Amino acid sequence: MLFNWFFEASCNKHDDGYTRGGDEIRRFECDWKFKLAMKRDVSKLKGLKKIYAKIVANVYYIMVRTMGHRSFNYHD
Repeated sequence: MLFNWFFEASCNKHDDGYTRGGDEIRRFECDWKFKLAMKRDVSKLKGLKKIYAKIVANVYYIMVRTMGHRSFNYHD
């Protein structure tokens, strides 16, 4: 993943959720938990690193929400 260098644990857990899959509600839950996990990661930083990481997290979340449907394992 593009930003896995900073959000490694968050990314891995999110990827596991996408592999397990489910319906669109489950995908939203996976993405929302991912956003919250990245927010926790960002909260550990200070100064310019925190500002940069917050921007990256928001961009990453938007990318996941808009393009993640391609990777999610949809099933009943």
